[in-house]
Amino acid sequence: MSHWRVFWLLEGGLLLWLGFQIVTNPPALIGVVLGALLLAIGVKSHRAAGVWCTIGGITLAVSVMINPAFWLVLFAALVAIIALSSKPNGETTVKKPWQQKRFVSVETTDPSAKAGQVKRHPWFGNETIGAEVFEWDDINLTVGMGDTIIDLGNTFLPAGDNVVVVRKGFGKTRVLVPIGVGVMIDHSAMLGTLTIDDQEFHLQNETVKHFSSDYDDTTRRVHLILNVLVGDVEVLRV
Repeated sequence: MSHWRVFWLLEGGLLLWLGFQIVTNPPALIGVVLGALLLAIGVKSHRAAGVWCTIGGITLAVSVMINPAFWLVLFAALVAIIALSSKPNGETTVKKPWQQKRFVSVETTDPSAKAGQVKRHPWFGNETIGAEVFEWDDINLTVGMGDTIIDLGNTFLPAGDNVVVVRKGFGKTRVLVPIGVGVMIDHSAMLGTLTIDDQEFHLQNETVKHFSSDYDDTTRRVHLILNVLVGDVEVLRV
């Protein structure tokens, strides 16, 4: 079992203990419920949304932080990051999860028999897709956190519509699209920025649907369906 797996197992146990403390502590439970309710009102309200979210966030944070298990979770995370990321001389040996990069590269080969397949993806990136030649297929990724790069510039996309789906918690996403390929992007984010075709959209719990200017004139198109909790998205031409 790797060190990071031991760390997440320990953190999971502490989080369960934190949940138990909140449930068995009426003031903390009431504060968590009230804070979540105020945040929900702030997200849906068009008037004084910032005030509702601020009060809700403070109430929720205080209600969680009054439990001893919360500080043990932070302490364990700090100790694990220092122990697993540094050598005795201070050199970094392991990248932290939010610093890891993921590069998705696509190559093509002759069509093969369709028998179905199962692919496992990492929670925090640190994987390269495209190290081996494979037939182009639609991309469907789910990532917890980290930077993701999807490079479509070194492949010949089939004629028609090609689909890329990305679901992510936290982190930046870059999609490299060949010149001459039409792009339709359907992007939803709780908080983040979308940059495409020299346009920039600042999203706050919003959805943007955008078509490139050459979408109707091209024979090859790519549909980008992105759902991000917090993070920026860039679509670049290569």
